[in-house]
Amino acid sequence: MSKLLVRVVLPLVAGGALLAGCTSTQGGTASPAQSPSASEPGSPESPSSGGGGTQSITDACSLLEMSDLSSYGKFHDPVKKSIGGARSCSYRQQIASASDDSKVIGVDVRDTASVAQVNDNGGGVLDKDINGRKAKESPGDAALPACTLALPVGDASRVDVSLIGADSADQACQIAEAVAKAAVEPRLPKG
Repeated sequence: MSKLLVRVVLPLVAGGALLAGCTSTQGGTASPAQSPSASEPGSPESPSSGGGGTQSITDACSLLEMSDLSSYGKFHDPVKKSIGGARSCSYRQQIASASDDSKVIGVDVRDTASVAQVNDNGGGVLDKDINGRKAKESPGDAALPACTLALPVGDASRVDVSLIGADSADQACQIAEAVAKAAVEPRLPKG
């Protein structure tokens, strides 16, 4: 029974640690944002904005579909959440028995966090190139076999591809990179 508890609770705790490590706090007083008109330079609809960031991504699950994960096993239907200001979509791998590892692959859309703000999850923060995007990768360590790969979208926003529940942080990063290259990055706004 305790082995089952560890198999179920560990991925949840690790996921919470990853998500908590990716949030940022900004001082000041909250006030409503002023929406630029479509004719103003730099507005999301303006052709000169270079993609305008992640605001055009209304559904995180549109960036990763169940069919994209078929080579990694069978997964449960996606779970959509809003976590720490990010729009999140995660897929939990189906397992046959309590002794099997269960991976969780997720996508987090962060409208107000750049790749420069990626937190170290224990294994450093590494520069990566994902289909021409200058990404950042934050592997976990031996205690946290996980990985977060942050893809820039504009100058001040990003999309994270995360994996927890792998055999090692190296394996988690290999899978996160493969999923990002094949599925997530091609669906991101260009610019």
